[in-house]
Amino acid sequence: MVWYTDLRNRKLFSEAESDWTSRRLLELRAQLAAPPPKGVPRRTKDASLIIGTWNIRDFDNNKFRHGPRRRESLHYIAEILSAFDVCALQEVNEDLGPLKDVIRLMGPGWDFIATDVTTGASGNRERMCFVYDARKVRFRNIVGEIVLPKHALLPGEQQFARTPFMVSFQAGWFRFSLCTVHIYFGEASKGSDGYARRVSEIDYIAREMASRADRENENYILLGDFNIKNPVDETMQALTKAGFQLPPEQYPSNLLGTHYYDQIAFRTQKDELTFLSSGAFDWSQTVFRPEHYEHYAPVLPKRHRDLAPDGRPRDTGKDKDYYAKRWLTWQMSDHLPLWVELAIDFSDAHLLNNLQAEFEGGDVPAQVEFTEDEGPVESPPKPAEPVRPLKKKRKPPKVAQPEKQGTLAPAPRMTFSEGWRIFWWVASGGADRVRKAKEAEKKAARPRKAKKKS
Repeated sequence: MVWYTDLRNRKLFSEAESDWTSRRLLELRAQLAAPPPKGVPRRTKDASLIIGTWNIRDFDNNKFRHGPRRRESLHYIAEILSAFDVCALQEVNEDLGPLKDVIRLMGPGWDFIATDVTTGASGNRERMCFVYDARKVRFRNIVGEIVLPKHALLPGEQQFARTPFMVSFQAGWFRFSLCTVHIYFGEASKGSDGYARRVSEIDYIAREMASRADRENENYILLGDFNIKNPVDETMQALTKAGFQLPPEQYPSNLLGTHYYDQIAFRTQKDELTFLSSGAFDWSQTVFRPEHYEHYAPVLPKRHRDLAPDGRPRDTGKDKDYYAKRWLTWQMSDHLPLWVELAIDFSDAHLLNNLQAEFEGGDVPAQVEFTEDEGPVESPPKPAEPVRPLKKKRKPPKVAQPEKQGTLAPAPRMTFSEGWRIFWWVASGGADRVRKAKEAEKKAARPRKAKKKS
């Protein structure tokens, strides 16, 4: 549960700003509580596990001078992160102070693990991080950054632009290793050197994690910002051809809803993974909405605006575009957090596996227990007298209704027909229609100005 005590600290929030932020948090909490995929399922103690990934855009050194993030923004980010049991973060910068502020707001029990910064022109001095609820998810003391061996170096003998980060966890029965990535983007056009490098990075990390999963008999989950444009792109194929499985439904993760940059993919042991639900949480439906422009206009950074001498924008439309398309992305992000919910309570299945059909028809006496010095327990014990068979078979044990029951199976490798269907949807303007529908929905939600009476 997020701590809201800062909202009553008048050195941090005025009464008016506390009121504004509290209203936004209430609306954000209501959206999170909505049924998936619009909202996020309520976290459970041990029935399920909710894993998230979020590219949190340049968090938070303000090198582009659009920020820094406001105190209220840190509250919104903490509220969203607390909906997950564990979440991978990309684009966390060198100064960990803002992230520690978010962890503090999330309350006791939350912790994080971060890499050192990745240096170099493409590394941007970014960190990879995992934020997790230590009361639910246990760190298994295995952590490491993935580097390319000499024979697998990228053209020009290059390493990953940003070093992938792997950590092993356990939640209930479910033991798993998470590897988070932020894949190089480069040029968008196919055939370019930048695009080829992007495909190569995805191909290597997917094959490496798949090899480890098979060798170690471990559940591996590969997640993060892959910079994948759409589900039929070569970048997606580089991920799935290594045997990684995707949730049954894919969700775009950029604000416009047009690209599938972020992914959560699985290479798991047989019968150890049951999907419950998945989604991308669109926080822009609640906070920093277009109609909030008037509230934030006085605090937008002047260096990025075209203002008249009196401080008013020369073109209000362009100023609103700056607010809605640029400034808010440095308050929250230009990505949506992606999440999946997995069933992890295998208790009943483990106990049912101990049942033997041969004992259903006989009344076997209780075993004679021995101490460690006396020797092993015989199972079943040899009765002193012949045992009369039961007239009726033993009744099957009653099994409690599971709190969470998976109804979805991991998606198989994409078939040709499914790939063609997605290709045709994209080629025929399906992504554009989704984007226009979202824009129309936002436009319809804006309050209409009353017409002046003549």
